[in-house]
Amino acid sequence: MHEATHISYGDGIVNIVLDSSSQTEVSAPGFRFADYNKLITSSFTKKELERIDDGEIAEITFYFVVSDDIDDAEIMRQYEVAVEENENDYGNLSEGFYLDIRAVKKISNDEQEVINTLSDEVDIQMDIPLYLVKENRNYYFLADKKGKYELWENETPDAEVLTVSTRTLASGLFLYQEEDERTLPGKGKVFRISENVFLGSAVVVLVILWFVVDYFHKRG
Repeated sequence: MHEATHISYGDGIVNIVLDSSSQTEVSAPGFRFADYNKLITSSFTKKELERIDDGEIAEITFYFVVSDDIDDAEIMRQYEVAVEENENDYGNLSEGFYLDIRAVKKISNDEQEVINTLSDEVDIQMDIPLYLVKENRNYYFLADKKGKYELWENETPDAEVLTVSTRTLASGLFLYQEEDERTLPGKGKVFRISENVFLGSAVVVLVILWFVVDYFHKRG
């Protein structure tokens, strides 16, 4: 899918191209940014913005590639370890797909320049593939920030859209989780007392209370 948005900036224009593709049997989901003006000011330096404002034409191109597997076995192993570590806090996490993200920018006839980090946070939105949409399901993105793996939660949990707010353009794994599998973030696994244990404890407490009351009654 190839989508282009043209934004006026002063006397210049910025063309924002979103190029998404899939290496799976399912088509690539749709991608967008919540605020394209903020994306522009976060992608270019002050001097570059001045050039655009004076009338030059600029372009930002994002490449989103969806795939089932990661070719590099070592990197795949690192993701698996990162998933296991996050499961200690969040509970069971299921893998959806791998998403490779790249971005480049250029002004007029300048050489293309790779964008890795933005100057400010922007909201990146991805439509959740229909085959993964389910009621009471949570969605996450495990981002690879140059070897440091960070789990990003969905900023719009009530919509069928994954929204992450970030300055880092990082590739990663799309993960999901059933609501009843979620544990308290940062608190590890939730300890749940079974109904039988709870009822048994209540009976013991009542018996002790009865003996205490009976003891004081007899003394009285």
